[in-house]
Amino acid sequence: MTPFRFPLLAAAACLWIACSALAGPVAVPAAAPPGRGLAELRHTRWTLGDGAPSSIRAIAQGRDGFLWLGTSTGLYRFDGIRFERIDPPEDGQRRSLQVTALLAARNGDLWVGYDYGGIAVLRNGVLRDANPWKPSGGVDTIVETRDGSIWFSADSRGELHLGRLQAGRWTPIGAAQGYTLGRMGPILAAADGSVYIAPPPLLLRLRRGATRFEALPVRSATNGALAQDPRGAIWLGDDAGLRRIDGRGARFALTGANTPYVRRGMRFDRAGNLWMIAQDDGLTRFRAAAGSLLPPERMGAAQGLTSSLSVAMAEDREANIWIGTESGLDRLSATNIVRAEPNDGLVTGFVRAADGRALFIAGLAGIYRIDAGSTAPTRIFDKASIGVLCGDARRLLTFSLAGNFLLDLEEGRVRKVTEIGEPLSIACALDAQGTFWSGMDRLYRLDGARLVPSAGPGGLRTGTVGKIEPFGQGLIIGRASKGLRFFRDGRESPLWRREDQTIGSTTSFRTIGPYLLVGAEAGLGRWDGKRLAQLTARAYPALTGIMGILPTDDGTVWLVGSNGILRTTRAALEAAFDRPGTPLPFRRFGYYEGFTARSNLNVGEGNDIAQDATGRLWFATNKGLATIDPASLTGNRLVPPVVIRALSAGGRRWEAGGSPIELPAGTDRLEIDYTALSLTDAHANRFRYMLEGVEPGWTDAQDRRQALYTNLAPGAYRFRVIAANNDGVWNEQGAVLAFRIAPRFYQTRWFLALCVAAGATLLWLLYRRRLAVVAERARAGIRAQLDERERIARELHDTLLQGFQGLMLRFQSAVEQLPRGAPARDTLEGALERADDVLMEGRERVRALRETMGPVWLRARLEPLLAQLVPAAISWTLEEQGAARMLCAPAAEELVAIMVEAVSNALRHAGGSQLRIRLDYGRRHLVMAIGDDGRGIAPEVLAAGGRDGHYGFTGMRERAARLGGSLSIVRRSPQGTVIRVVVPARTGLYAPDKRMDPPASGG
Repeated sequence: MTPFRFPLLAAAACLWIACSALAGPVAVPAAAPPGRGLAELRHTRWTLGDGAPSSIRAIAQGRDGFLWLGTSTGLYRFDGIRFERIDPPEDGQRRSLQVTALLAARNGDLWVGYDYGGIAVLRNGVLRDANPWKPSGGVDTIVETRDGSIWFSADSRGELHLGRLQAGRWTPIGAAQGYTLGRMGPILAAADGSVYIAPPPLLLRLRRGATRFEALPVRSATNGALAQDPRGAIWLGDDAGLRRIDGRGARFALTGANTPYVRRGMRFDRAGNLWMIAQDDGLTRFRAAAGSLLPPERMGAAQGLTSSLSVAMAEDREANIWIGTESGLDRLSATNIVRAEPNDGLVTGFVRAADGRALFIAGLAGIYRIDAGSTAPTRIFDKASIGVLCGDARRLLTFSLAGNFLLDLEEGRVRKVTEIGEPLSIACALDAQGTFWSGMDRLYRLDGARLVPSAGPGGLRTGTVGKIEPFGQGLIIGRASKGLRFFRDGRESPLWRREDQTIGSTTSFRTIGPYLLVGAEAGLGRWDGKRLAQLTARAYPALTGIMGILPTDDGTVWLVGSNGILRTTRAALEAAFDRPGTPLPFRRFGYYEGFTARSNLNVGEGNDIAQDATGRLWFATNKGLATIDPASLTGNRLVPPVVIRALSAGGRRWEAGGSPIELPAGTDRLEIDYTALSLTDAHANRFRYMLEGVEPGWTDAQDRRQALYTNLAPGAYRFRVIAANNDGVWNEQGAVLAFRIAPRFYQTRWFLALCVAAGATLLWLLYRRRLAVVAERARAGIRAQLDERERIARELHDTLLQGFQGLMLRFQSAVEQLPRGAPARDTLEGALERADDVLMEGRERVRALRETMGPVWLRARLEPLLAQLVPAAISWTLEEQGAARMLCAPAAEELVAIMVEAVSNALRHAGGSQLRIRLDYGRRHLVMAIGDDGRGIAPEVLAAGGRDGHYGFTGMRERAARLGGSLSIVRRSPQGTVIRVVVPARTGLYAPDKRMDPPASGG
């Protein structure tokens, strides 16, 4: 076989797949109304330049909403924006790249047939081989019957081969089922569960539940196609014509289908229209009407189709018709806005007859009349370069570079043409009294066949008149540099100050009840006779370049501007004007089809919306004349499926699936691709997304289909995205993607715990180091004190005492020279005896200095002193807690001094009968507490820290501070006082090398 032959055959046959093969609910938007012609449908096309694959052989929409395309270069999926090729995990040398048949099964599987190499199935995102036996020929068609069975047809040397997968079991269809190999023909899975095949010249049917095919009394011809209409009738189209197989209804002749190896394909859409492909004259549609079919309409490359050779077709869940051709992909869908012929550029706004039976508008070629109920205008006056038009159903005044003319009309036709003299005007209007006015350098009035300046100030050259609008019994005129003004009876008065208008230059007017709506370049205004309220385009971007305003009887207000055609309500507009900033809900038409207001460049005044007597709306747009029928508006009410396609990070891509995605450590930038599978107008789909735990709310992504995140910390994340279709219907459930970023080793909890432990250890070491430094400083101070004592003792002994001893010896020698009994000798001997006592006392002091330099037991120092200080009438106790330790001598001396002062104060002032001294040796502190049971210290003395002129408490605090400790005085309940001294051990309090047992208590 040739490589080209079977893909084309298969593509044609793919069009016979039953509607059940398309996933989605039955409640879908209506297809194009039967009365709307093929040319009135919205046509969108994708070619190679748009990224579309060529030679599209088969089309199917999966249950997930993707549009799947079988092409000569493989399998693609399309979300309305991007074409994405789907490849099998392994390249098959015995499998063709060319996909010739597709079936989206109801269970979500996508069956794929190839030109050679048999079949494959896409399941859970993986495309795998599914051949039950060695394939023969090219797969032509795949269909699914009502019971879920999958049928395959293949073309092998021009013969029709059939196979079936039923309840998990494969069966080749042959003589056992009443079928013998016949010529290649179509297959159809009918809604009632029957299967039809048409191998020429036969037509066979396998009823639901039957085991054998039966022949029907209908002969089929070559190039056949089978289809079932919405009422259940089976149709056969072949070289013998188009007819129902039950013989009822009309028979239609078909044009040829002579492209080699391409057969006809046909199917009915939901509205009952019959579409046919592979005809020599292009795409063909038979419109449904009253249970029958109308004569065919045709569309080919000349009408904008990507190619006249159409070989694949499908209808999606939103009733869009998709056509695959040799050169790209086409979509035909119902639209609310229709472009009217002829295709002429428009240069003026509308003039409406009072009864709405006729509308008039000027184009580049002349003036057109639009009759109520018609779909196309009729040119009634041929004149190029017209720029201004005004009037009513009886008279029209027009200005052009070729002259100015007054047209008298009769039944919409020009009866008389009167040439009007200069000047050329740029605006005109017919007032309520039937007078024509025009504007240029001044305001003019039509008087017969002449334009004469207006009486009063209006006729003065005080500013170019570029806008004129009838208003009540007068006119609103717009003068350059002076703004809008009210003119009546020759007098002008400003409506508002020009500088108060912040919405730019005025482009259109319209009266709504007591208000005047003003369309402008940068917003919309409302004048109530006193004040101009304004909605700026900065706050309401849709209200840009408003060239037409039209209120209708049902409370709707239509606008046409730079952002398309808008429909809102009068109540919504009033709410926005009354409370600026209030959201203005609207529905937009035609924007994504390219319909906007015509340019306001060199347009004096826009009046670009009109309604005829039937209620149909007409618009002057950038694409010419367009129309909308408000009575037959359709909307897309289907909730769009939302799909997360993939996550990309670090040059890798992970397809979204059911399980969370594990990202490697160090991932600091990731992109998440998502889409919404509303295919009617994919560019109009809107998205919101949120990364839970990171973003506080929804991010409005507009039409962006990718979320980018950077600098995410390691951990688990949950990404959510929701979407709305082109008509604003939101899928609030949306789609969810879970992923986790693994931490680097230094981002793990154990590493953090280790760092905390290391930090704590370092702080503890620093603290210990600080303690050691403080203790060393304290010990150095004590050592300095001891060294100073030792120096003083040494100096006393070596200098003062030795010198004193020498003097005494010399005095003794002198005394010996005096006679005994002499008064002088007696005096000197007495002095020498006193000097011996002083010398002895000095030696004792030196000995005391040297003895107090070593470690001491505090109790041993305190008990003798207490015994001397405390009278017998007062009892005292000295207690020790903890393991007693020797103290450095200077510290012990300070503590002894504190104790002596405290005991002396208690004996002098407390008047108690008991004293209790407690020594608590702690590892970190030494606590000495001296308590009595006396009257206690007066509160004012305690608050002041001592009595005036008395420094006992001050001295005790200073001694405690020198040791790095603190002293506190507390009144004890019910009576008595406790003086508590706390000295930290880190200051060198304890002697480090003296751990002998303490002496026995002597108390």
